Amino acid sequence: MKKSPSFFKGIMSVFILAGLIFAHTAAFANTPETLAVLSFNINADKNLDYIKKGISTMLYSRLTCPEKVVVVPPKKMAALEAELKKFSGSDLVHETARRTGSRYVLYGTITSLAGTFSIDAKVFDTTEKQYMAFFEQSKNSDDLIQKVDCIAAAINHKVFDRTTVTWEQMEQEKQKNINKLKNQNPETLMQMPAGWQREEKVGWKVWKYLF
Repeated sequence: MKKSPSFFKGIMSVFILAGLIFAHTAAFANTPETLAVLSFNINADKNLDYIKKGISTMLYSRLTCPEKVVVVPPKKMAALEAELKKFSGSDLVHETARRTGSRYVLYGTITSLAGTFSIDAKVFDTTEKQYMAFFEQSKNSDDLIQKVDCIAAAINHKVFDRTTVTWEQMEQEKQKNINKLKNQNPETLMQMPAGWQREEKVGWKVWKYLF
């Protein structure tokens, strides 16, 4: 039975529609996430504004990945934060996300005490209304940047599923410490509640709801 021209036109329309749907889906799947990095709060008995600026620039470069993550430029964030001084807490996070079109917002604090520095950072997923916390401690200001680099590596790996050179070095160092402890005192290692592995396996389970 000979097929009519309208039959072939219908088949072609189906293929064209399927192709358009596939192209749209692929484009959507490859759309990078957007991250806004708020300036870190500095709790110290002296002016450390230069550290605040350096950290923002460093996180911008460390977390940017054109295929996966677009980070709002520091200059744009600085101008925006001047307009957001009346906001705080979750209101600041969500208003920042709204104005920058970001799903993720990074917010942190550096506290100086007796020459040591503690770094607390949180990445908020404003779509799911949850966050993941990160922490590092520096014995002095000399390795503060290195510790911030470690936090950036952890964020890349745990939030955006990106493995960096710094992350690999951190894992190697952690494994060395495990092996050292195992050789020195295997009984103690056996009694440890799988803390090293549990931290990696938990991953997104450490997220806490904002509300």
